[in-house]
Amino acid sequence: MVTAAEQGRETRARLMTAAIELVAEYGWGAVSTRMVAERAEVRPGVVHYHFHSVTDLLIDAAVSAARREYESVMAGVLALPGPEAMRGMLTAIASYTAADPVTVAMTEMMLAATRHERLRIELGRLLAEARAAMANWFRTNGAVTDPEATAAVVAALLDGLILHRLIDPSLGAVDMTGPLLRAAGLTENQASEGKSDGSDGHQR
Repeated sequence: MVTAAEQGRETRARLMTAAIELVAEYGWGAVSTRMVAERAEVRPGVVHYHFHSVTDLLIDAAVSAARREYESVMAGVLALPGPEAMRGMLTAIASYTAADPVTVAMTEMMLAATRHERLRIELGRLLAEARAAMANWFRTNGAVTDPEATAAVVAALLDGLILHRLIDPSLGAVDMTGPLLRAAGLTENQASEGKSDGSDGHQR
C-alpha cells in the first residue's frame, strides 16, 4: 500500500519533471502554475501545496536536474585516468543538444540564476562541488601546479562548448580533444603510461 509520504514524493517528482519539460518548451519566465498542473495532471492547488510559488518549483526542479546530470557524468568520467577522462568529458557533452529538454532547461537555468538569488546560490554551490571534484582529480592525475584554477578553466570551457554547440551544431564535427588536453595540462602520450605491456593496459 502506498503511504501518504510516498504519494507526496511521487507527486512532487511529477511536478518537477513537468516543470523541466515546460521550461525547455516555453522558457523559464513563461511557465505558470496552471501549465505545470495540467502537464502533471493535478489540480493547480496541488502545486502550491508542495511549493511556495511556481518560481520555487522551477528552482528546485532545475537544481535537482542539474545535480542528476552532474552526478551521472562526473562519477564515471573522473574515475578514468589521464587523457581518457577528458575524452570522456567530450563524449558526455556531445549528447547535450537543442533536442534534449534537460540541456535546454539547463541553459534557461543559467540565465535565470542572474535574476533569482536562491537559484544563483544553489547553482553556485553545485558548480563549486564540481570544480572541487575536478581539482582533486587533477591532483592525482595531472601535472598542473594550480589544480583549482585548472579545474575552473576546464569546467568553464566545457560549459562554453555546450552553449556554442547549441547555437552552432556544426561544432560537433570539430575534434576538441587536443585543445582540451592542453587546457588540462595533459598530453596524448600520457594515455599509454602505466600499461604493463604496452597493449591493453591490464596487469598480467
